[in-house]
Amino acid sequence: MSWLVDVLSAGLDAGYAIGLVLIFFTLQYPKNGEIGINTVQAWWGNTVYTKTDDALGVPHKAIPSGSTFGPSSW
Repeated sequence: MSWLVDVLSAGLDAGYAIGLVLIFFTLQYPKNGEIGINTVQAWWGNTVYTKTDDALGVPHKAIPSGSTFGPSSW
């Protein structure tokens, strides 16, 4: 029965490797990875992080002029 586990494991490993090579040569290799540049790579979920306050380096709330953040004296 252990040979069955070995055969299934080898089949899964081979399928993963073949799938990886197939995806690379159909999507990434042609045109230096520019396939899907305006569709899949520009999807909202892949670009939304670049439009956040952290990515843009903007403070979420501004401190009014003349005031300080934290205690006034130590």
